[in-house]
Amino acid sequence: MTHNVAVISPKSTRPRAAPAQAPQTTEPASSRTIRWHTSAVSAVAFFKDGRQVVTGSRNLRIWDVQNRELLGGPFEGHKDWVRSVTVSSDNKRIASGGKDKSIIIWDVESRQMVFDPLVKHTGWVNSVCFSPDGGRLASGSLDSMIVLWDAETGAVLTTLHGHSSWALSVTLSPDGLKLASGSLDGTIQVWRTDNAELLLEIKAHEDLITSVAWSPDGQQLVSASSDYTVKFCDSSNGDQIGMPCIGHTDSIDSLAISSDGSFIATSSGDKTVRLWSTKSHQQIGQAFEHTARVCFAAISPNGDVLISGDDEGKVQLWPIESILSAAFALDSSYDSFFAHRSEAKLRRYLYLEALSDAEMVWLISIIALIIVLILLIRRLLNLILRLIVGTS
Repeated sequence: MTHNVAVISPKSTRPRAAPAQAPQTTEPASSRTIRWHTSAVSAVAFFKDGRQVVTGSRNLRIWDVQNRELLGGPFEGHKDWVRSVTVSSDNKRIASGGKDKSIIIWDVESRQMVFDPLVKHTGWVNSVCFSPDGGRLASGSLDSMIVLWDAETGAVLTTLHGHSSWALSVTLSPDGLKLASGSLDGTIQVWRTDNAELLLEIKAHEDLITSVAWSPDGQQLVSASSDYTVKFCDSSNGDQIGMPCIGHTDSIDSLAISSDGSFIATSSGDKTVRLWSTKSHQQIGQAFEHTARVCFAAISPNGDVLISGDDEGKVQLWPIESILSAAFALDSSYDSFFAHRSEAKLRRYLYLEALSDAEMVWLISIIALIIVLILLIRRLLNLILRLIVGTS
């Protein structure tokens, strides 16, 4: 699952020393730079099949990822910049939130608004997110309010008032029963979606929280901040899990998590995009570089493509399959990464590629078994040697 929003990220006035860079060994992938809009691209979301993306600037457009061709749009409706986009699970609808304080739900096939723009917020709509079943839509705004909408009728289901400042990111849990939000006030709040009960408030960062995402199993929340770090916490009690991801030298503006939960991508004001392991919280490979502040990053559903865009309007597509394969190949705990990718490729009828990943799962298991056997033989030999020494 990916989760990506364009956020406003005012730089902190507190002086900070730049974090030390971790040594990297994997070379960054070569990218393809594309200008899909005539002005800065502020938001992006993949369709669930991974073959198309929707981008937001002063309007919306749908693109073919493989051929880099325009498929739909421009979708005209917002009176100002689009700040966030999201695609429903059935790929039939797109929702966009804008600086004009409105939300528009679009029908993909007809390229028309499903109904008039939704107006409830009094500030920029900075984040929108469909529920897993596509029946509801959550929005967060600079008015600090979070709204849950009926995506079929446009009716307001509930409003959530908990943050003391801008609500910069909203995300619904994989089961749709909870909503997490990140704010300028530096907190993550977790709400029940059925009765608007505030379940948890987490003071996760030293600075504003720009982006929040659920792990695919719903057990963890991952957050990015202007304090240059990404943190992981237990979604049931707010306890921090492991060490933060440290490497960026400026505010992290967006966060995306892979659909199998094995890695995340972050974009930053330091003009880079980085990949991180959700297990070790260490950076994977080298940073992907832009020439300007990177507004967003998104991961394709099968995890083999990373897309990022910057303040200069350039969109870059990065092939990351080889980088991830190299990073995870000798770690048996990442069997699920290759198994998930194999399943995703089968759904796209890429049989040979799917077989290759399935073989990787088998190979990792064999290597792990061999290592265990070697360790057992060593222990057995040591025991025999001790017995021989003891009897002599």
